[in-house]
Amino acid sequence: MDNISKIYSGRTLSKLILLIFLSLYLIFPAGSSTTDGWNYAANIKHAGEIFHPHHLLYNAFGYIFCWLPSKAGIGIIECMKALNAIFAVLTLLVVQQILRRLGKNEFTVIIVICLVGFSFSIMRFATENETYIIPLCFALTASSNYLKFTFSENQKFAVYSGIWATFSVLFHQIFIFWWLGILIGIILSKRIKPLFWYSLVSITGPLVYLIVILTISGNLKWETIIGFVAGDFGSNNAQLGISGRGLFLSGVNLIRSFVQVHGYILNIIRSNHLLIIPGIISMIVIIPALLKLPVRNVTHSVSGFTVIHIIIMVLQFLFAVLAAGNAEFMVMIPVLVFILVPVMFNNSEKFLSGILAGIAIWNLAYGIIPLHFNTPEAEKFLCDVSVENKKIMVIASDDQLLKSMIYYRTGNNKVDNIFESPALMKLKGSDIVLLVSAIDSALKKGFVIYTDCLGTKTISRAAIYEGSTNEEFFIKYKTTEIKSWQSIIGRKVVSRIEAKL
Repeated sequence: MDNISKIYSGRTLSKLILLIFLSLYLIFPAGSSTTDGWNYAANIKHAGEIFHPHHLLYNAFGYIFCWLPSKAGIGIIECMKALNAIFAVLTLLVVQQILRRLGKNEFTVIIVICLVGFSFSIMRFATENETYIIPLCFALTASSNYLKFTFSENQKFAVYSGIWATFSVLFHQIFIFWWLGILIGIILSKRIKPLFWYSLVSITGPLVYLIVILTISGNLKWETIIGFVAGDFGSNNAQLGISGRGLFLSGVNLIRSFVQVHGYILNIIRSNHLLIIPGIISMIVIIPALLKLPVRNVTHSVSGFTVIHIIIMVLQFLFAVLAAGNAEFMVMIPVLVFILVPVMFNNSEKFLSGILAGIAIWNLAYGIIPLHFNTPEAEKFLCDVSVENKKIMVIASDDQLLKSMIYYRTGNNKVDNIFESPALMKLKGSDIVLLVSAIDSALKKGFVIYTDCLGTKTISRAAIYEGSTNEEFFIKYKTTEIKSWQSIIGRKVVSRIEAKL
């Protein structure tokens, strides 16, 4: 009777924890959205690019989800952040189900769902209009059904696994490695029928792509199909490769999947030295936990599950490395790590509890809360002036961000008075002389030129890649700071560019 009571109270606590995470994600959405976040919302709002090759069904699903709330006056981008918050909690629910099927006690289940929920990659994308949480939920559902298949050997679960894995790929191509990992697991089972059914239902993925391509382009020529599926990689807007800088960022972003690592944390501590306290407490809790690793013990009944999910993690990480250490492609790694630790190690609860306390404190203090209060005031100002006055030229540190914000606000996705920064042009291999000509021509015509490329830099991936290119470029002009904004993240400056006398 006592055991039943403990299980019941544990499951009640699990439900309460899920509600707490839902509230946390909904109360603290990202205050300053990403370029992609604004772009997806703009396309949904203005029925633009509903089917994007890399995340085919995300905007379409968002278009349906936002239809009724938008009629009630709720903003599309706010709706999409809420959608991701809901799916983040559904992800925690699936993790919970997986652990219970693996025979883990309710205390372990609670610790792991909290670890997943407080991981920075989950918190970040649960509070933003990005494309990674929904497919992660579907991929984990595929794994849950694969686990049922391994335990029951009922081939219908292989079918369900194939359906959910295919859905995950349709919501983001990066999850093709998850689909592949489960395929490997079914192949290792040495059973022909489940392999046949898994492969058969997976064909629906390419079929959906073909239907979309035919609808958009009106033909199914080979070059049209390849061009659409390749997306940015086909147009060279995104490239794969290995570099020393990419390897460094891969390591940083792997850590960042678990805990926030960013230069703005130094700005937060400088603004109020007392804000170093959460960091100190976090380190005091985490370091002793890391020094007491639990004893390894992999049982035969779950060894197949463990192996294929390690394969999935390795493939996802390697692709992220090839994509210059892209942090977004590592979103699933903390989830899989925290699921597998109690599977692979005995008596891991104390170890995981220490990690949980440290991660929760750190990511609340330096992650979700400061990012919520980081509003894009400088960007809003530049958007306002560029829309209101056509004799304004803006050289933006992130021109695509401003263009996406304007597209969302006005429906105009052809903005011609916002230009790339010198640093971005250099990184893309463009001739910076073209920007010099554009500035000189604009000044002769009486244009007012603004830029947010100058001022104090926060240590970040962009700052590492850009170096001092912007500062060196603008030395040839007279620069006057006209407006600045101080926030918990740091100081943002807008300067006016004029010719030197």
